[in-house]
Amino acid sequence: MPASFRRAAVPLFILVQALSTSGLLAQQGPAGSPAVVRLTLKGTVQLALKQNPQRIIARIVVYESERNSQIARSALLPQADIAANGSLNQYNIQAVQRQFPRKSAGPYQLFEAGPTFSQSVLNLPLIRGYQIGREGTREARADELTVRQNVVTAVVDQYLMILRALATRDAAKVRVELAQRLYEQAAELQKTGIGLNIDTVRANVELQNEKQNLIDSETQVRTTAYGLAELLDLPGEQDVEAADRLDFYDLPALDRDALLKQAFATRPELHSLDSQQRIAKLSTDSARDERLPQLDFSGFWFYQGAHFTEGIPAYTYAIALEFPIFTGGRIRAEVARAKLEEDRVAEVRKQTEATIVDEVKSALDQLNAARTSVDVANLGYLLAQEEVAQAQRRFAAGVTTNVEVITAQDALARASDNQIAALFQFNVSRAALARATGEIEATYTK
Repeated sequence: MPASFRRAAVPLFILVQALSTSGLLAQQGPAGSPAVVRLTLKGTVQLALKQNPQRIIARIVVYESERNSQIARSALLPQADIAANGSLNQYNIQAVQRQFPRKSAGPYQLFEAGPTFSQSVLNLPLIRGYQIGREGTREARADELTVRQNVVTAVVDQYLMILRALATRDAAKVRVELAQRLYEQAAELQKTGIGLNIDTVRANVELQNEKQNLIDSETQVRTTAYGLAELLDLPGEQDVEAADRLDFYDLPALDRDALLKQAFATRPELHSLDSQQRIAKLSTDSARDERLPQLDFSGFWFYQGAHFTEGIPAYTYAIALEFPIFTGGRIRAEVARAKLEEDRVAEVRKQTEATIVDEVKSALDQLNAARTSVDVANLGYLLAQEEVAQAQRRFAAGVTTNVEVITAQDALARASDNQIAALFQFNVSRAALARATGEIEATYTK
C-alpha cells in the first residue's frame, strides 16, 4: 500500500500510538475524585501478572505441590524420635502362670527413655510416590503457565475492547462536529431562502442521533474500563485509563507449519499433559510394585530401669520383610485403574492437540483476513469522506436537498465503524495467534 494512501486512510479520530510504549502512571483527578491509573498495554499485562487473583492462586498450587513432593520424599529418609515412658504396673500372677490362689505381682515402676529410629530399605511404592510428587510439581508449574497465558489473553482482549470503545467515542465526536456544521449550514441556507425547513429538520435529527451515539460510546468506554480494573484486582475506587490507541502494523510472513510446530513445543497445556502421562505410568508401576517384598529397618536404644538412678542400656534392632501373598484382588484392581487413567490422559492429549491445531489455523486465517479488511476499511472511509464533501458542496450550491448529505453521513458512520472493527479484529487476531502458539506472554511483556 503506498505511503500517501496510508497517511490518508487513517482518520483523525484514531490517534496512532505505538503499542510498544510501556509504563504505568497514576494520576489524581479533581479534589474528591478517585485516582486514575493510566496504563499502556504492556504495563497492564505486567500488572495483571503481579496481582491477578487467578495467577496468585495458580502460584499457591505450585507451592502446595512442592510441599507434597517433600512430604513424599520424607518417607524414604531415616526417621528418628526421642521417646520416654514411665509406668506403674500390677498384675495377677494367676493370669500369667495359672497359679492358685490368686496372687498379685507389683506394683512396680518402669522407666525408659531414648531415641527410636526407622528406615525404609526397599519399598518401591514409596519411591514411586516420590517420583509422582516431583511430576506433580512439574504439572503444577505447567498449569501455572497456562493460567498466566489465560490471564494475559483476558487482559489483552479487555484492553483492546477499551481501545475500540475509545476509537468509537472519538469517531462519534467527529461525527457530532460534522453533524453540527451541516445543521448550521442547513439553517443558514434556510434563512437565505435557498434551503427548506425540511432540510434543517433532517439535519437536526441527524445531529441528535450522533449525540446519542456519543453518549452510548462514552458509557461503553467506562464500562469496559471497569472490566479491566476487575481483572487487575484494583481497589473499587480506582479508575483505569488506556494510554494506547488501536494501531495497524505490518507483520512478517507467517508459515502455518512452523506455527503449528512452535505451538506443540511451547503450549503449557501439552507440558502439563506430559506430566500427567508420566504420573499415570508411575501410578501403574507403583500398583504393580506392591506385589514385591518390602524391607524395613527399625529399632531403639533406651535407658531402662525401675528408677532413673537404677537404669541400664536396653536396645532393639529389627529388620522386617513383608511379602504380600493374597490381597483380595486389590492390587490387580489398582493396576487396572491406573491403566485406565493412562488411557484417559492419552485421549485428553489427542483432543488437546486437535484443539491447538484448530486454534492456530483459525487464528492465522483470521489474522490474514483482518489485514485485508483494514485495507478495505481504510479505502471505504476515504470514499465516504469524499462522498460527504461532494454532497455538502452540492447542497450548498442548491443543486439538491440535504437528503444526499444525510445519506453520505450515514455511509461515513458505517465506514468509520467498519474501520474501527477492522483494526480491532486485526489486533484481536494477532493476540489469538500469539495465544494459540503459546507466545502471548512474551509478545505483550517485552
